Amino acid sequence: MSNKALLTMFVIVHLSLYFYIYPVKMIESTSKGHWEPIVIGFLLELCCVWVYVKGLAAFPGKDLVDICKEVSGTWVARLLLIPLIVYLFLDSNFTHSYEMESISILLLPNTPTYFILLLYIIPLYVAWKGYDAISRGGMVVFICVFPLVLFSLISAMSNFDFNNIYPIIDTRLSFFKKPTFYSAFFVHAGFLFLGLVKMKRRLPFRQITSMLGILLIFAMSSVYVPMLIFGQESIIYFRYPNVLTSDTIDSEWIVFDWLPTFFVIAMIAISMVAAAVSFWMMSTLIEKLFLKKKRGIAVLIVGILSYIFSCYLDNIDKLGKYITLNTILCFYCILGIPLAIILMGLRVRRKPA
Repeated sequence: MSNKALLTMFVIVHLSLYFYIYPVKMIESTSKGHWEPIVIGFLLELCCVWVYVKGLAAFPGKDLVDICKEVSGTWVARLLLIPLIVYLFLDSNFTHSYEMESISILLLPNTPTYFILLLYIIPLYVAWKGYDAISRGGMVVFICVFPLVLFSLISAMSNFDFNNIYPIIDTRLSFFKKPTFYSAFFVHAGFLFLGLVKMKRRLPFRQITSMLGILLIFAMSSVYVPMLIFGQESIIYFRYPNVLTSDTIDSEWIVFDWLPTFFVIAMIAISMVAAAVSFWMMSTLIEKLFLKKKRGIAVLIVGILSYIFSCYLDNIDKLGKYITLNTILCFYCILGIPLAIILMGLRVRRKPA
């Protein structure tokens, strides 16, 4: 697999997380200097990715499960990676619940949620076909819909009120005291899929750094574009600030009659690819840890449980019950798993030949 395809998937997985829950979390975590928590999150992810990639480089052609089984045995591998399965399950269902609600509100207002959730069949099928199929589909989706997302963000600049950017700095860094700041770190777990790709050669870290730099711009845009239009006082009450942002664009000179519809469709297309990656990761972990070469059963288990849990989350407010657990698991995954992998790599390198 080429580095370009891998880096494209890296961008897609991250991009799918920026325009729904993330801006709401960032806006709730502080009333000024929003760039500070965003940059801190990206610096932490940069460090975690460096540790992760360096650890994986000691095991070319092997994934997380193979590495953990080889170094520590099956039972230790299960103890290390079961929290990752639970996190992927919770996080994917949380994220896609917001997306499905946006479909219900904007596109299919009279359609029951349990019918809309049947859209899960698409990413589940792609996940069953494997990562190569996801990667090929992801490239096509990226080429088709990325320009529309970029166009929506750029078009909104005409409505900016730059007075809304002040105050620029939060000298007290008060966001460190807000739980919403920590719960927003789910957007920085997108790199974890690299551990299941079975890279035969090390991914150049400078390329990852470049991609994270580009993603930082989009993360900033997801927060500052709606804030520069509506202001801090208003935007804090919005559930979908970026969708409302696209609705403010003067559409008289635009081909599309209602830009928010196309923005939501574009984000759903990207999210379908990200969902396929999540389903593929969960089914791969379940298959290799508990089921021997029974991929179809693993995909079926993931699909049924995700559908049932998503039907239970018919009200977005129910997500609050699981935020703390999801945040704890998130930090375990983005900090603990890379650290465990690099320690295993150092252990293998120190073994006498």
